[in-house]
Amino acid sequence: MKKLLAVFALVAVLGLNAAAQSPVKLSLYDDIAWPQTSKANVVLGLVDNNTPTVHGLDWNFISARADEMHGLQGAFAYARAYKMRGVQGAIYTTSKDAVGVQWGLLNVADTVTGVQWGFVNVSDREVTGAQLGAVNFAQSMTGFQWGFYNQAQNFKGLQLGFVNNITSIDRGLQIGLVNIIKNGGWFPGMVLVNGRF
Repeated sequence: MKKLLAVFALVAVLGLNAAAQSPVKLSLYDDIAWPQTSKANVVLGLVDNNTPTVHGLDWNFISARADEMHGLQGAFAYARAYKMRGVQGAIYTTSKDAVGVQWGLLNVADTVTGVQWGFVNVSDREVTGAQLGAVNFAQSMTGFQWGFYNQAQNFKGLQLGFVNNITSIDRGLQIGLVNIIKNGGWFPGMVLVNGRF
């Protein structure tokens, strides 16, 4: 009886709609999966499960991909979600619109609201939050960059690293061995501290 109640509770928690969404999808590769569904709460697989919408857990041994992922997405080598809300982890993670945490050796996103935490973090458009890694790149950064080398085109916040490089600063502070601000800083280059308030 307890096991039956646990199954019913799991189904209720996952918020299943039997016609449109599967509670669990098992996948070997791409469309070699059971059941064939475009939405799932839990996806477990080997390589590229090809489930467009995952709300819950997307866990694959080698690589994972989804168009829209809410929850936890993880794989050994590669994790990709165009729209990611939650936590994404792999050696290489990528997303167009990331809200939450990207965790891996190389994290790439167009926009990030949250944290990129890895060896190299890259944002092609905008970061609101933090980049924590050895090397951090952002087009527009509002928040905190911590690493050996930090670079941002437009910056507002705090850079903490050995080498900090900003093209244009709105307001903020750089603390490091070499601090470069091309436009708007106290100095074009400075040792230890540079910035603008």
